[in-house]
Amino acid sequence: MLFIQKFVDFARAHPEVPAIVDVISKLSYGELYDRAQHLAEVIASTSSDAMIGVLMEKSVDYIVSILAIHLLGRTVVPLDRSYPVERLQQMITSIDLSLCLLKQENVELTMMLDERTRLLRIDEPTVPSVGAGRIEIAAKMLDEVPAYVVFTSGTTGQPKPVMVPYRSLSTLIDWMVKAPGQAGTTLLYAAQGFDVSFQEIYSALCQGDRLLVITDQQKKDLHELNRELVSAAVTRLFLPTSMLIPFVTFNLHDSRVLADLQEVICAGEQLKISPVVRQWFKAHPQCLLINHYGPAETHVVMEHRLCGEPEDWPDLPPIGQVIQASTAYLLDDELQPVMPGTNGQLYIAGRSLALGYYGMSAHTAEKFVTHPQTHERMYNTGDICVLNEQALFEYKGRRDRQYKVRGYRVELKEIETVVADSELVDDCLVVARQSGRATTLILYFTAQERDQDLSMTLHTHLTARLPDYMLPSFYKKIAAIPLTQNGKVDLQKLPQIGGLRSHISSSYVEPCSELESTVCELAASCFGLDRIGANDNFMEIGANSISLISLLAELRYVLAYDFRQTDLFEYPTPRLLCASYQYSLDTTQRVAPAVAPASNRKQRLATIQRFQEKKGG
Repeated sequence: MLFIQKFVDFARAHPEVPAIVDVISKLSYGELYDRAQHLAEVIASTSSDAMIGVLMEKSVDYIVSILAIHLLGRTVVPLDRSYPVERLQQMITSIDLSLCLLKQENVELTMMLDERTRLLRIDEPTVPSVGAGRIEIAAKMLDEVPAYVVFTSGTTGQPKPVMVPYRSLSTLIDWMVKAPGQAGTTLLYAAQGFDVSFQEIYSALCQGDRLLVITDQQKKDLHELNRELVSAAVTRLFLPTSMLIPFVTFNLHDSRVLADLQEVICAGEQLKISPVVRQWFKAHPQCLLINHYGPAETHVVMEHRLCGEPEDWPDLPPIGQVIQASTAYLLDDELQPVMPGTNGQLYIAGRSLALGYYGMSAHTAEKFVTHPQTHERMYNTGDICVLNEQALFEYKGRRDRQYKVRGYRVELKEIETVVADSELVDDCLVVARQSGRATTLILYFTAQERDQDLSMTLHTHLTARLPDYMLPSFYKKIAAIPLTQNGKVDLQKLPQIGGLRSHISSSYVEPCSELESTVCELAASCFGLDRIGANDNFMEIGANSISLISLLAELRYVLAYDFRQTDLFEYPTPRLLCASYQYSLDTTQRVAPAVAPASNRKQRLATIQRFQEKKGG
């Protein structure tokens, strides 16, 4: 059954059940359905175009817009307001978008949109009341119609529009939606342009769960996120893998508050089980950790549920078994099956496959191929996997220059193309390195005719054209890109950047207290550096949104003190942050806990226990 029909059937049968809540409003299923019906009528009277953009913050109105478009059997194109205007312009023009739903936006965005597409502001009183009658879904016609388009990074310098049909999303929701039972609450965490957001929305609204919508600001503030999870009694949480460790670390010293949480579903990168993850799930035995796998071109096609005692979980869990209506193949370069127990390239076939890339037939033909024996259409994921003795797929790496950064797929060639377009450099190379817990991007460039430091100029150029997760953390001018005898890039001969503080130009200042030493150790671990000094500015040594959230979580865990995210911007060095922390303790007459090294988990727990005993006494 089509996912949108599942929603309609439940809304008609149970109109009084709570469906959705955001920071300012809440709707029952009946009210949500009525609003989506009304907006669908308005869209139908405004435009007959298939692809409809949605550019607004996550809210009840955002969900109403998605439902309205799907009621009409058309295609949702989610547009993230946080992206640079030039990036949004590329996305809109690449698919010839002719209608975009929005609420009040800034002048620059509105001007850009107005030049390229028709705008329908759903918050204006001039939106007509059509009253054309209930819209019925043409289920038989929709299987091969795109339900949504999401954009992935591409090697050409342009984002690739992936068309995912109603068939694919319906297959996923059919698999996820269980028999009706006790209603739960799902948090809408994923960004608008991330395919997981559709999974969150419809896996909740197709089985009578409540959908909790929070703002991006609340999502990035772990204090606010935890408060919302507790107050709304959230039962299911989808998290990018990169956020799992910061989330459980931040929450760990107050482990009982998330007693309602039953499932944490991770996707986006290889899942890694650290000691703090084991500790948190041991303290939350009611909560199941689930690993999902699937690129945008297939959505979720594998699942692995981590069962048993957390101490027994592997450090790198498998990506699991193939879900219903999908098939996985491990093949060699000749598309022949590999021997059991050996690595092969992972190909996916079945009802989950996307239609391809809009307007990019050559790219579609390259990635979507035919199985030589079964003649099935397959997608070449580019991932190297192995089938283990338990018949579970394990991820082993990639063969190309595609990486996952903060859960997003990044083609390094796309960044290099945008750098070359600046005409500031002669040649360039982007390298992805694992730094601590995060994947760090490093830009090497040559510029023979320019003596000045181009790092800030290049960063400004990229910031105006690429989303935040595609921006390099380090920029390094070199004399030439080193090559092997065969003419390939010699990565071993590139100067080492990231991981060593010696590559940072500012002078190193030793921490002068145990507290400063601990904060410096924590920050170095989170930012992927061997050490940082007491006066090093977090923002200038390669910090990004994920590493800052990780640092915030570690600080709360070690010092048992509720730092806020704004503290890291107001006091952006270890010395300033420590001074602010000590001042807060002095003014409230609280006693600072004896700090423990970041690597010693038992000592850190003892620190927290002592501090809590002092607070209680």
